[in-house]
Amino acid sequence: MDTRVASATDLAARIQHAHGPELKSLLTDLTSPSDHRSGRRLHRLGPVPSMEDATIKLTLVAEAVELGWFAPGPAPSGTCVTLSLAAHHEETGLHAEIPADECEAWVRALVGHAWMRFVYRCECSAGPASASVDSYRLYLDSFHRPAGKPVEVPAEGCRPLDG
Repeated sequence: MDTRVASATDLAARIQHAHGPELKSLLTDLTSPSDHRSGRRLHRLGPVPSMEDATIKLTLVAEAVELGWFAPGPAPSGTCVTLSLAAHHEETGLHAEIPADECEAWVRALVGHAWMRFVYRCECSAGPASASVDSYRLYLDSFHRPAGKPVEVPAEGCRPLDG
């Protein structure tokens, strides 16, 4: 395990210790079958203190959308989960840069080590807020298990993490 992954794993353990019940509830909500027809579900955790910088608050927003919404044509059944972590300074409320290792650690704490090989980092953001928001994608199959990105779903700017 390289030092970057080891660092994220150690930090993920601290996050899991501090926020385990909330993260478990969030993951359950994201991986449960949708019981309404819109196919889109939004969930939020935070703001919570950064584990690396006490002056920063983080908010995790998770959106689960049926794969058909992303594909230009027929798509397999399943769900795309987009996890976005936003940061702001606690006192001023202004956007803050998120430590890169901490972002990955929050994702790891949420989905667990075994699912990290199915997580994609999205690098398509631009503009002033992009330094304060990091996004990741996780694809779930029709049984709500993690899966690789379906070929029918375009995802420019998303790259697999080496978890």
